[in-house]
Amino acid sequence: MPGSAESELIFIAAMMVLILVISFVAVFFFVKTYRKEMAAKKEREAASPKPAPASAAVRETASAKEGGNGAAS
Repeated sequence: MPGSAESELIFIAAMMVLILVISFVAVFFFVKTYRKEMAAKKEREAASPKPAPASAAVRETASAKEGGNGAAS
């Protein structure tokens, strides 16, 4: 058939464009959801109390065991 090669190339190009559009839409919604989840995570972290650093907890435990003010003898 005359023109079949041209129609195949047009079909392939149209499918490539369709795939690109679908990919961009998927990435757009992924980024939108990711940003929303990161903002919610920051809100949760800001609302929750911060734990004491490990070094302070070790000093408190050592101080309690020694029964003193935590100073090394």
